Formats: sequence, C-alpha cells, structure tokens
Amino acid sequence: MKKLKEKNMSKRFLIACLSILLFSFGETSAQGDQPIELSNPSFEDFARPSNTPRGWYDCGDINYPLETAPDVHPSGGVEPSFGVTSKAHDGDTYLGMVVRSNDSHESVSQRLKKPLMPGKCYSFSIYVATSKVYKSQIRGSKEFVDFVTPIKLSIKGGAGFCDPAVTLAETKLIDHAEWKEYTFKFEPKRKISYIVLEARYQTPTFNPPNGNILLDNASAIQPIPCDESLVQKPIVKITTPSASSKDVKTKNYKLIANVKNVKEKRKILLKVNGKNSRSFTYNSATGKLTSNLRLKEGINKIVVKAANTGGNASDETTINYEIPVVEPVAVVEPKSEIEEGLGDLKKGETISVDQLNFEINSFKITNDSRPALNDIFKFLNENANVSVEIGGHTNRFCDTDYCQTLSTNRAKAVVDFLVQKGIPSNRLTYRGYGKTQQITFSKNAEMQKQNQRVEIKILSLGS
Repeated sequence: MKKLKEKNMSKRFLIACLSILLFSFGETSAQGDQPIELSNPSFEDFARPSNTPRGWYDCGDINYPLETAPDVHPSGGVEPSFGVTSKAHDGDTYLGMVVRSNDSHESVSQRLKKPLMPGKCYSFSIYVATSKVYKSQIRGSKEFVDFVTPIKLSIKGGAGFCDPAVTLAETKLIDHAEWKEYTFKFEPKRKISYIVLEARYQTPTFNPPNGNILLDNASAIQPIPCDESLVQKPIVKITTPSASSKDVKTKNYKLIANVKNVKEKRKILLKVNGKNSRSFTYNSATGKLTSNLRLKEGINKIVVKAANTGGNASDETTINYEIPVVEPVAVVEPKSEIEEGLGDLKKGETISVDQLNFEINSFKITNDSRPALNDIFKFLNENANVSVEIGGHTNRFCDTDYCQTLSTNRAKAVVDFLVQKGIPSNRLTYRGYGKTQQITFSKNAEMQKQNQRVEIKILSLGS
C-alpha cells in the first residue's frame, strides 16, 4: 500500500513538473513578439524644474554632476518655469531637456522590461517639439539665457543606465513648437537592455549652443519584420473650412483637406452626414483633397479619414447651412463636381467620373449619364489646349479578355460622343484597362461597383 501511494505521488509530481515546463514554454513563445512597454512613457509627474519624471533616471548625475536635472513641464502657477507654456500632448506633463554652451547636455534612461536583440527589428515613436521660450541661468552666472537654438533627439542604448554605446535613431533638428510624432526603426547590432533619450546639438561645431527639446507620449517598442519598410502614419487636416464649425448661406460648398503619407485615393474615406462619399479628388503629390459638397439644411458633419500600414488619422468639422430668408435676385449656378475636379487637375492627374454609367454587359451609355458627358464636353470646349485620355475600367467578375474588350469599347463610346459634339479627335485618346486597376478587392457586389468606372487623365495642358 505504501509503495502504491509513493508511486501515485511520483506520477503526480512528474505531471505537475511537465505542466509547469509546458506553461513556461508557451508563455515564452507567446511573449516573444509582444511590445516592450516603457515605464511612464508620457513623463507624468509633479511639474517642476530640475526634476526627472518617475520611472526615468537622470544621466546628468553621472556625466555632469554639477549641472541640474531635466525638467517636468509645464510647472503651472502664474509664472511657468523657464517660460515654457506648451500644453501636454498626452496627460498633464511632459519632459524638457537642454544642451548648453559649456558642452553639456541632458539625458534620461531606463531599463527595458525585455532587451532588444541583435538580428531583430523594432518600431518606436515619440512626440517631439521645442519651446520658443526657455530662459535659464548658466552655471556660475546670474545672467538668464534663452535656450532656443534648434537641437535634436538622439535615442541610444546599452548594457547599463546611461550607457550610450549604440545609437538607435535620431531626429532632425527640431524647430517646430507644435507636437509632431516621429517614428523610428531600431536595428540593434548588439543586445540592448537600457534605453537612453539624449538632447544633442548638431555636430561638428566649435560653439556648442543653448537649446531645448520637449518629449511626450512615447510608444511601446514594437517588434516588426526587418524587411518591413517604416511608414509614417497619415496626417489629416481639413483646411477649408479652417474652423471646426462654419455657417454658410449656400447649399454648395467646396471642402479642402490636406492628407499626407497616403499614396492611393482608396485609402481615404470621406463621410458626409454619416454616409460614405467617393465624390472627391486627391493629389498624392501635394496631399490636396477637394470635394464639392451639396449640403442639407442645418448641421452637416464632415469627416475625413486616412489609413496606411503605419496607422490611421482623421479630422472632422461641421458646416451649418442656413437657407437665406431673402432669395437673391440672380443665382449663379456653381460648376458641377466634374468641372470643378477637372479644373483643379494638373498634367498626369486623373478624375473618376462616377456619374457615367452603361447598360449591363454593354458599351451603350445610359440616358442618365448625359449631364456628366455634357460637363466633360463643356470643360474640353472651354479649354482648347487640353488633351485627355478616356480610360475604361470594369469589376473583377468577368473573364480577362472580355473585361479588356468591354472597357475599351466603353472608353471609345465616350470619345465618340465628344467627337460628335465637336471636340477634335486629336485631343482625345481612349484606353481599356479591364480589371487591372481595382479600387477595391472586396467580393461584395455593391463594393465592386466602385471598380466599374470611367476616368479622365490629363495628357497635355498645351501652352
């Protein structure tokens, strides 16, 4: 009986050990690609000068023991310390660091919860700005100096606190007072257990400057494939209207937005009063988005969103359309969306004519497409030096050769119409693209209708 109990206990012990090993192995594997979170990434603390925020170690204690520590801003009160008044990007406070004309600089460090390993790659982002006012005394002098020469952030790492053995990334010289996100790709050549954030000036120089940088809202350090290109996430800003709310007296309104770091129109979403709209033009070279809105009475909510592999961004505004009490004597009709879109284009740019339709499996133009055709004719007739290509596109639900032929015939039908109306044929070319340039790859039939389109490409603007 005693031997049987001992045997059962040994068996249970073996099973328990195996369970622990399996759990530990699974946990290690699952955490292998997990983000590395920083302690206090937004530098939250009591705002005060010469006070390193919690979770961060002042490297000046080692390198420049006679100099003061970095600062937590803004200090609050009637007179903010050093004259720094910028609002935090995230939370209540942020970190301020300086470089000095005596060739000293400030930096902070912390131990990573998991080391960066050689042969692996990581992405990291942080918001950076500078203060246009940063008045402080120089050691040994009662004179106040403005620390405002543009400097940069250098991100380093090593095997111990404040060990700058490896430079991981650097920003450009920071000369903007507004917060901007900087994204980096780390490719360490050796094991990095500690990260260091340094304020640095541009080298070489014979006269080290007095300058400052502000840091806030650092991201986690995210493992990424080494062959993955680092993509800055989109920037979206509605510029017209310039305010967050606008009162207008006309039903038609031209919206203008600035969208950066997005190459394709299909990566941008325009929502008007909760409904998606494709009636906008986008120039990826300049980042300009325009849309001729037809407003409803009352409040109109406009949202512009953009996405890429680096992330997404959005901006929104409201436009309040009030019907005038007294109707004007003469009403000048605004240009159509097609005319406005064509008028904004430059050589090599295209506009999608969403209002131009054909009968199913045919190149016969439907009657409801006449207004769109007439708008194209009007534009070409008034701009005699412009030459264009009419391009036809189909959805993906047809044979390749059939799609090619159908799209070519549809593009030719538009050209034939314009020639019959009097546009010289030497200003017009047509081309069928079939299903080679899809806007969406969704299998949904309604979504695929976006691929069935005619596009106008500007070939020449003449003299």
